[in-house]
Order: sequence, then structure tokens, then C-alpha cells
Amino acid sequence: CLNEEDRGLPAINLILPLLRRGIAVHHSGLLPIIKEVVEILFQEGLIKALFATETFAMGLNMPAKTVIFTAVRKWDGDGHRWMASGEYIQMSGRAGRRGKDERGICIIMIDEQMDMDTCKEMILGKPAPLVSTFRLSYYTLLNLMSRAEGQIDAEYVIANSFHQFQHDKALPEVEERVAKLEQEAASVDVAGQEMMADYHRLRLRIADLEKQMMMEILRPEHVLLFLTPGRLIKVRDGGDEWGWGVVINIVKKQSAGYGTQPSTILTSPRAGYYIVDTLLHCASGFSHEGPRPKPRPCPPGEKGEMHVVPLQMSLICAISALRVAVPGDLRPAEARQSVLMAVKELEKRFPDGLPKLDPVEDMKIDDPDFVKIVRQIEEEEHKLIGHPLFKSEQEVDCYSTFQKRAQLTTEAQRLKLKLRDSQLHRFREELRNRSRVLKRLGHINNDNVVQLKGRAACFIDTADELLVTELMFNGLFNDLDHHQIVGLSSCFLPMEKSNEQIHLKNELAWPLRKMQETARRIAEVQCECKLEVDPEEYVQSFRPFLMDVIFSWSKGATFAEICEMTDIFEGSIIRIARRLDEFLNQLRAASQAIGDVDLEKKFEAGSESLRRGIIFANSLYL
Repeated sequence: CLNEEDRGLPAINLILPLLRRGIAVHHSGLLPIIKEVVEILFQEGLIKALFATETFAMGLNMPAKTVIFTAVRKWDGDGHRWMASGEYIQMSGRAGRRGKDERGICIIMIDEQMDMDTCKEMILGKPAPLVSTFRLSYYTLLNLMSRAEGQIDAEYVIANSFHQFQHDKALPEVEERVAKLEQEAASVDVAGQEMMADYHRLRLRIADLEKQMMMEILRPEHVLLFLTPGRLIKVRDGGDEWGWGVVINIVKKQSAGYGTQPSTILTSPRAGYYIVDTLLHCASGFSHEGPRPKPRPCPPGEKGEMHVVPLQMSLICAISALRVAVPGDLRPAEARQSVLMAVKELEKRFPDGLPKLDPVEDMKIDDPDFVKIVRQIEEEEHKLIGHPLFKSEQEVDCYSTFQKRAQLTTEAQRLKLKLRDSQLHRFREELRNRSRVLKRLGHINNDNVVQLKGRAACFIDTADELLVTELMFNGLFNDLDHHQIVGLSSCFLPMEKSNEQIHLKNELAWPLRKMQETARRIAEVQCECKLEVDPEEYVQSFRPFLMDVIFSWSKGATFAEICEMTDIFEGSIIRIARRLDEFLNQLRAASQAIGDVDLEKKFEAGSESLRRGIIFANSLYL
């Protein structure tokens, strides 16, 4: 089913000698036709050894005699983590062929230290719970407004969603938790409560001011110069106090989309932020709370282990003026342990705390508002030192007791608020904000009636509907030929990162600049309407890595030629090209809906220019 030209592709020439020997590889970056050949040969029993990703394990009829895990940690796009229980069960479940094997064999090659709890959780743990990721989109809102005819509105959809069902189901447990917290708080006896409350307010005030100060200090233009290898930094992750760690390296995470995620260690970090690789004193074993295992701070008195942990810059709560020497090779545990000993020695030499960088004197931050915050901290600390409880015999016991009671009361209040404030209320606020955006951009009028631009956006669900329709109505697509349109449209589709340096011809560079300017304006409108969107991050989410590749394919280049233009896998190129064809068909339908015949013809011509060769070769299963 391939023409002679495509049969000589390097990917095919590389896999054929392996297939003849009964060895195969299967992953998402392969050419679709190669993946199908491998699957068919495997089902026929002609493949004796298959190197595959977990995707292959989803096959319903792909059993094997033996399953071998070459490692128990996997890369998930953000970092390496232990394999989840559901992933292990799915893949190991391939072992054993019905009617051929009495039992399946599963071999785990453990190539690094793994504690018993982690191993037990992976093999015997419960599968990940099903959690709703329901979100309001402009596409959903516009289609509800234009097609529901008043019978079903956005609030009805939200109220009857699985997301709201899960929230309502959890309410009895929350009520039980509130009652327990209030009972526990009432049982805590605090002597000298008024004096202690005043002392507690002072400490909270200082903590709040320090948080404001650190937000300014951690701006990249201020802090990057000081986060050099060996620098001591104090790390706090929510309620987890990590103490002093040592900076090893700092890298910037490239943007992969937009939106916000919680800033926690070893979870998916918000794209476009700096990640600081830090040597931290960790407890043995990992915490399994949340979507993936993550390290825990070492409790006082325990030996623990030193590990390099990637963390977001926002978790840094203090920067020391001190640095320690870092060994060139941190792989041996002894090398990491020597750094811990150096930190411990410094803590002994400075019993009142390690000296910190002065943000004004050392870091030269001279913004008047910032200097004012620094002075306020100094004043509050002076009051704290003059308080009767400061460094008194009762301070530790009384304050810890009072703090425990305050935490219990605060948590109970938070849960009560959660009971009153249902998910529906939160979605209502988001719904109002998104409706403001649609009005500002002209998709709906003041009576929430969908306008011409909104009707076009109702057809776009493969890409960002706001930006696409804005480009349709500001005339950018009209100024391009169908080859340029195809190249520019590739930016709207999610794709893997390329390490290739992008050098675009002028015929592609100026449309990209116009598109980015429009995207920045849309992001600013969303910010003004109180939606959490980072304009720069939003603009960077439209990746131009395949613009010249798709443009060349549209103009008649061979598949071998376009593969030479990028380091992105052949299978990924084909997957994006097929999604791009679907996207162009949606653009054509949107043009038809607004009566723009010329634009409709351009999108149709662009789609036709993609539909050829190996990219749209027929499946072997048909």
C-alpha cells in the first residue's frame, strides 16, 4: 500500500532487518503502517521479542508468554516517577497466553534502590480513582447559547455533570470531618489565650510580609544570578518544611499549554516556570498522596537520604548568603551525604540561623514598595522580640498548643466554607467571566445572543476557538495562500517539543508574528475579565515547530524530505497532519457558516494539499 518512494524511508529500512529476526519495536513515534505490521505479526506469533511502551499493553488480544520491565521508573513528560499500580497491573496482565501457558511470567529489573512500601504499592495498590476533569470552554458555552433554545443552559449542564456529582457525594464525609475538628479544637486547653493570640498575630503578620517579599525576590531578573550551584536555599512545600537544601542546577520549563496547576514538588509544574534541581534531605521511601509518588522531608532524628529533587522556584522561602562545595558526580550516595554534613556543620556554626541574602544590600532590589515591605518586616520583628513570650520558657509549649488549636479551627472553617460554596457557585463565577470575554470579543451581544463570530466559533473544537475566529475576522487568513494557511494552522495543534532551532522563511514568519500579536491581545482581554491566563504562556502555547515541515509537505515535498527538516518522530508528524486535516475541515465549515466562499475554498485546497502519500495511507486493518 506504499509507493516506491516511501518504501525506502529510513524508518522502514531500520525496522525490516529486525522483523525478519522476530524482533520488533512499538511506540507512538513510529509510522502508523509499521505499528500495524508489528501488531499483526505479534498476533500471529511471529514476533519473539517486542520492545514496547505501555500503550501496547492496552491491546485486547496481545498476550505474551513473558513480560519484562526493564525499569520501574518512567518518564511522564515532566520527570521520572515510580510506575503507578494501574500501569503495572495493565502491563503485567499481558503475561500468559490462554490455551498455551499454564501461567504468565513477569520479570521486574530493578535498577535502583526501591523500598518495600513503594514496591508493595505498585504491585498491590488500588487503581487510580476516576476523577472528573470537567471544565467550561468557550466552545461549550457558545454551542449551548446557540443550540439549546433556552431549554438547557450552562448552569443546568454544570449542575448535572459528573464533576458536581462527585462534589455532592463527598459532602457527608466533609460534615463528619468538620464535627471531628471542632471537637478536637474544643479539647485543646490554652492558658493565657489573649497574650498568645497577640503573639500568634505578630508571627502571622511577619509570615505574610515575608511571603510578599519573596514573591518579588523570586522574580527571575532578581534571583537567577544568585541561584548558582552550591547556594543554600530554604524550601517549604505547603505544610512540609524541608529546611535548607543546596542548588544543583536551574532550568526553564518550556510552555506546553496554559492554565494553572498547584505548585508542589514532583507534580506537573506550571509550564514556562523555572525548575530548580535541589539537593534535599529526604525521608526513606516516598509519599503516595496525590497523582504520583513524591519525596518527603526527613523527620528529625532519622537518618534519611540526600536526593536531587526538581522543584518550582515558588517553593523557595529563603536564600542564604552561604554556599557549599558540590561534588562533580552526585550519583554516589557518599557524595550526596558529604553535602549534608557540610550543611549540618554550617547550622552548628550559626545557631541563630544561617545568614540570608539582604534583598536591598546584596541583591540590589531598590523598588520603593519592596523596600517599604522590608522595613515593615524589620518593625514587626522588633515587636516580636519585645513580646513577653519571645524566647520565654512557655513559648514553645504554649505557642505550639495555640497554633494547633488555630490550625484546627481554620481547617474547620475552610471545610464549612466548602460545604456552603458548592462547585456550582465556583462555575457560576467562571461562567460570568467567560461571558464577559465573549462579549468583549464580539461573539455574543449584551443579551447573550450569539453573533456571527460566535457562530463560526461553534464549529472549532480541535483548536483555540477564540484565536482562530479572531484570525478569520481580522483578515489574516484572507491575506495568505492555502499553503501558508496550512503551515500556520499547524501551530494550533498540541505537539511534542523539538530541539531544532526554528528558522522560518518570511512567508511564514510574518503570519506567525500577526498570530502571536492577536493571541497576546486575547490573553490580555481574558486577564481583564478576571480569568487566570498568563499572556506570555498563552502565546507560547502555539508552537511553530512544524510550520515549515507542514508548509513544505503542502507544496509537494516528499515525506523523506520533510523528515530531514525536524527531529520530531515520523509517527508524530503523521498524527499531527491528520489532526490538521480535521481542523481544516472545521475551518471550512466555519467559513461556510459565515458565508465566506473564498475562505472556504482556501481551507478546502489546504486540506487537499495534505491528503497524499504515506501520511494518508490506508490502514492494514481495513
